[in-house]
Amino acid sequence: MGQGTLAGMNAPRVVWIISEGSPGHVSQSLGLVSSLAEKVPLAIYQLECRPKINGLIRQLIRLIWMGKNGRPLPNGLLHGPLGLDRIPAEIPAPDLILSSGGRSVFAARTLAVRLKAPFVFLGERKPYPPSWFHTVFTPSCLETAINDIRMDVIPTKITPAIVNQAAADWSNKPSGRLWTMLIGGSSRSHDFQNIDWENLAEGMNALAERGGIRWLVTTSRRTGKVAEEKIRGLLKPEIIADAVWWCHHPEKKFNAYLGAAEVIWVTQDSISMVTEAVATAKPVVVIQPAHTPFPATCYMPGYLENLASLGLISRLAITRLTHADHHFLQRPPPPLHTTGPLAVTLCQRLGWI
Repeated sequence: MGQGTLAGMNAPRVVWIISEGSPGHVSQSLGLVSSLAEKVPLAIYQLECRPKINGLIRQLIRLIWMGKNGRPLPNGLLHGPLGLDRIPAEIPAPDLILSSGGRSVFAARTLAVRLKAPFVFLGERKPYPPSWFHTVFTPSCLETAINDIRMDVIPTKITPAIVNQAAADWSNKPSGRLWTMLIGGSSRSHDFQNIDWENLAEGMNALAERGGIRWLVTTSRRTGKVAEEKIRGLLKPEIIADAVWWCHHPEKKFNAYLGAAEVIWVTQDSISMVTEAVATAKPVVVIQPAHTPFPATCYMPGYLENLASLGLISRLAITRLTHADHHFLQRPPPPLHTTGPLAVTLCQRLGWI
């Protein structure tokens, strides 16, 4: 069923979200969908996709099997190595297919071609050709095809109301002034070394003592047990109000930590965590490790620079945490307009309004 076959003007538009397992990517899709739902009635379904193929096989599928025109893949590949769950028969066909994260693209493109539904992608499009997509909302200034729409802030399901409510519902919320530290870990573009974790802990200790605050600390899956143990051992126990050491004992306190904090600090390896922090409408300090080997075509430096130019974040080297701009930490950030304008643009491009 395509977008023109709905019965009645008030019938909900059917949106399929293709998830490839990343909470950050799903959050982006859900953030855009929540704003779309304020414009038109929606029926939303999330389908799971867990690809089990390596980079070389992905490249061969993209270049040879699907090609420039994005030919659809057979069911054996779609539900086998690409890991797409079987689609229940009772789910109505989509008027829109939405995904974020490169590992979702093969499945989402195949479904879009088969079902003649527009495929909208959130995030950096490369290495996929623009012809595979109806619309791409991209954070990269390097992607300039006619259907690439630049976005200043990546969508997220986080809102000030959501995190403030989570903090209010936190039964054992610590008292006093609280700052939150969101800790990621090494990636292709961020190479954390032991000295980085030592500098991070040293800076957190000093900031707590100087500012009269205590920390809410959460690591992530990317941090790893070794780094967690090192950080935990270097932080003074009296400056920690509460902590989630995710690789040792995961707990879902992320939203409560965001809502309870006066200021949010976050390592810049995770664009999802940076964006979620920004979406709280609180001061956000983004921490840079010493070694950041960004590829020449990576969108992350430009995205972070743009957030800083808009006054939404302050950036600090991990060796200079105590040099934070105190005026920035104490003032509310400028108004944030994230998914609303994107939703209007998409509705217009789809002919829904």
